[in-house]
Amino acid sequence: MDILPTADEHGPLARLAGIRNCFRADCVHEDLDLDIPAGQIIALVGGSGSGKTVLLRTLSMLIEPDAGRVELFGVDATQASERKRVALRRRVGLLFQGGALFTALTVLENVMLPIREHTAIRGRWLTELAMSKVLLAGLPADSADKYPAELSGGMVKRAALARTLALDPGLLILDEPTSGLDPIAAARFDELIRELTDSLGLTVIQATHDLDSIWRGSDLVAFLARKRVLAMAPATELARSDEPELQAYFQGARSWEYAKLHGVADSSRG
Repeated sequence: MDILPTADEHGPLARLAGIRNCFRADCVHEDLDLDIPAGQIIALVGGSGSGKTVLLRTLSMLIEPDAGRVELFGVDATQASERKRVALRRRVGLLFQGGALFTALTVLENVMLPIREHTAIRGRWLTELAMSKVLLAGLPADSADKYPAELSGGMVKRAALARTLALDPGLLILDEPTSGLDPIAAARFDELIRELTDSLGLTVIQATHDLDSIWRGSDLVAFLARKRVLAMAPATELARSDEPELQAYFQGARSWEYAKLHGVADSSRG
C-alpha cells in the first residue's frame, strides 16, 4: 500500500522553499525557492558554480539542505520519517551525468537491479518488466544482453534512462543528460524525453548547458544566479528580461542565434 498522500493536482509536483546549501563558509544557495509544476520539462541553467548539480541532489534527497524545506508529491521530505523518504525516493528517478551503469552487469541486469531491490517481482515477470523499460528508452532488444562498454555514448544514456524508469517514477531528475553526445544523438534524446513526458505524464527537471535542450526541448527554464532561482519562464520570455545575468546568458554570443530564430534577439546587434 502506498503510504504517501496524493499530491494536489493543482499544486506543484515538487517545491523547494528557503533552501540553503553551504560547504563550510561557502554557500551556493541562500533562501532559494523553486516550484516544479507537474507535466513540464524544466531546464535548470546557470553559470559554473551556481550549484545546479547540488540543487538536483537536494531535490532527490541525496543531500540534506542546511536550511529550508523540500516537498515532493505533497510530502515535506525534510520532516518525513525514513519509511516515507524511502517511498518518496521510489517515485523519483535520477539520471547521473555519466550514466553510472554497473560495468559488470548487462543492460538488462542494470535495469533489473532496482526492481529486484524494491519490489517482490521475480522470475519471468522481472525479466519482461525490465525488457519493457529497455524498449521504452528507445534501445533495440539485442542491446539488453550487452555490457556498457559495448554501447555507444547515446546508447549508454538510454540504458541509464531505462534503469531510471524501472520503478515508474513520477519525477525525473536529469543531470546533463546530453553531455558528450553528438548533436544528432542529443536531439534524439531530447525527443525521447518529450515523448515520455507526454505519454507517461512525467515531470522532468534537467540541468543542462545544451542550447537545443534549453530553447527547444524545455517548457520552462529555471535560471540560477545570486545563490537563488533568479527567474523561471520559457526561454523566449527570459531572453527579453532586463536582468544583466539573463541578458548575458540568452543574448550572448552562443545564444544569440537561438534568440534571433525565436524573434527575441537584441536588434541593436544587427
